[in-house]
Amino acid sequence: MRAEPLRFITFEGSEGAGKSTQIRRLEARLLSLGETVLTIREPGGTPLGERLRRLLKESSPELTLSPESELFLFLASRAQVVRQTIRPALGRASWVLSDRFSDSTLAYQGGGRGFSPILLRSLNELACAGLSPGITFVLDLSLSEAAARIAQRKQESAQGDRIEEEPPEFFERVRSAYRDLARLEPDRIRLIDAGRPEDEVADGIWEIVSHVFGL
Repeated sequence: MRAEPLRFITFEGSEGAGKSTQIRRLEARLLSLGETVLTIREPGGTPLGERLRRLLKESSPELTLSPESELFLFLASRAQVVRQTIRPALGRASWVLSDRFSDSTLAYQGGGRGFSPILLRSLNELACAGLSPGITFVLDLSLSEAAARIAQRKQESAQGDRIEEEPPEFFERVRSAYRDLARLEPDRIRLIDAGRPEDEVADGIWEIVSHVFGL
């Protein structure tokens, strides 16, 4: 008998793809069934992770991160959240929904920054202690639409975001890396057209989750 995948679902994609919105939609559906759900974000999910998140997101001329420093800060946050938050929650039979996880490193630091995928997979293995999501949704969005959403978000928030300031070529490489990952692991990674209306995206995600987990 095939074992049920871990109730650990991650959402990936470039900036502006709608991950946070779709996580909230999925969380609400699971809660309506009486399920226990923990929702986290990466970097974050622990006191240490939230402090690292502020460093990683801050857009400031006084704080310049080398690609190597950026990589290790992301990995440090992940190592902490796996051990302090995710594994204990899964042990309590809770669902865990995460806004980003290990595939972000392969897409952003691999595709975007150019680090070796072999190196990144080895570092991810150490940080994750062998933990892999049951399902990963990659919300795929055209660069033009993503840029429009980011611009709208910037108008609504005074806070800068260091990653969002990268040039279009960077995000093209990230998007291509995500698509490559989906081709390599089609059973786990599901590519979702995030350009469709929000309700259609949410319904498509729920159809996959309910089928895979027999809900």
